[in-house]
Amino acid sequence: MRVSTVHSTVALWMSVSALAIAQAPSDSVQNRVLPPGAVALVNQDRFGSKVALCAETGEPEVRQGAKRIRGTAVWAGERTNLRRIRAGLGACDPAWSPDGRRLAVTAAEGLWVFPANSADGMLRVESRLPQGSTEFNYRAFSSPRWSPDGTLVALVVTNGGTAWVEVFDANSGRLFYTSPPENYTFSWTSARELKLGNLEIHLPRR
Repeated sequence: MRVSTVHSTVALWMSVSALAIAQAPSDSVQNRVLPPGAVALVNQDRFGSKVALCAETGEPEVRQGAKRIRGTAVWAGERTNLRRIRAGLGACDPAWSPDGRRLAVTAAEGLWVFPANSADGMLRVESRLPQGSTEFNYRAFSSPRWSPDGTLVALVVTNGGTAWVEVFDANSGRLFYTSPPENYTFSWTSARELKLGNLEIHLPRR
């Protein structure tokens, strides 16, 4: 009887341990396999076997006027072969295109677009201030998301006081749409429709 109790206890302990491992926070596992130069995972995006991740680098924060730029960078590629992409200060928020052939990344300079298998991309949209602005205003990009057909990229723009959504042509960088202020999140509902809170925005054809 005692032997059966011991065996039952051991079996129960093994089951609980296995369950705890299965339910462990994914970021704790991922932090153990970060590429060289990365010290803490911030966010990531996946497409099939491809992964793109933003991580803190341990570098000190940089200030440009009122803007504070965290020491982050983006790595992309296959899980066992990640390369650090060249997107400059504060690179983060990677987003794969719907076909997995391109990667959108925001950084202090603006919106970058990279071919899937290259560490070199193009600064598609600059986040520079409009002419006449002061150092107490700024533009910071975050949360890029591709339209379902891969032709547009929408993102959140902040200036220290409010936020809004801007949509750009993914190939030319042309500004396609600007939302009213006080819009901090969005989602694509179709290739030409955005949802901003309770608002449905119908974008014009290109």
